[in-house]
Amino acid sequence: MHEVSLTSGMNGTRSHRSGALRFPAESALEFSKTPPRMDVKFPILGFLMEAEATGYDLKQRFQDPVGFFYRVSDGSIYPALKKLARDGLVKLRIERHGRRPRKVYAITPRGREHFTRMLREPAQPLFVFDESQVKTYFADQQPKIALEHLERARRDDEAHAAMLAQLVTAMRRAGASPVRTIVVEIGRAITDAKARVLARLCAQLTREIQVKHRATSRLKPIRTAAVRTAALGTAAGAK
Repeated sequence: MHEVSLTSGMNGTRSHRSGALRFPAESALEFSKTPPRMDVKFPILGFLMEAEATGYDLKQRFQDPVGFFYRVSDGSIYPALKKLARDGLVKLRIERHGRRPRKVYAITPRGREHFTRMLREPAQPLFVFDESQVKTYFADQQPKIALEHLERARRDDEAHAAMLAQLVTAMRRAGASPVRTIVVEIGRAITDAKARVLARLCAQLTREIQVKHRATSRLKPIRTAAVRTAALGTAAGAK
């Protein structure tokens, strides 16, 4: 049995691996090669639209709910601020309180215009680099390892969904922006749905592993007996 692409019916394309299908070369399923337009400078400007801040303040702001949807390394914030300052999108002032001066950043009118323009642009379609699913894919010959990855992902998603549910409740009680509350609710709903799907698929894979194990266990004595019979026949022939 050959691996056939989903387009093989039209062009006969085949690949080397048995049992796997490829996405069509020309279809809505084709993954975009275009990198995301958004980088860390956009959320930085978003935070500065609300209030001026130091680099440390901005690092803390990424602990806001937006951090669930956009992760950032500490080392990327300061280079981004320098680039924004060079481009005239933010301005820097030095505050001297005590021994250590503080670098405080504020958005400029040009920066506000730039941020608003970017805010109106359509967002790139969602694409997730999911290490767990990549490892699961390549564990097709070791289903128990695949099951471990799926179970771990399920537990993580259940924990995240519970955390986000608590956050939504806290935001509503605190009178947070309804728009931001809805964004967190979207994250909770998606994560919860994924956890439930993973639970179902884990149960399905567990059953399939058990069925295969039982079938292998039944065949083992038969194979052992066949080997013994063949060995006895060889020995008798030798005599």
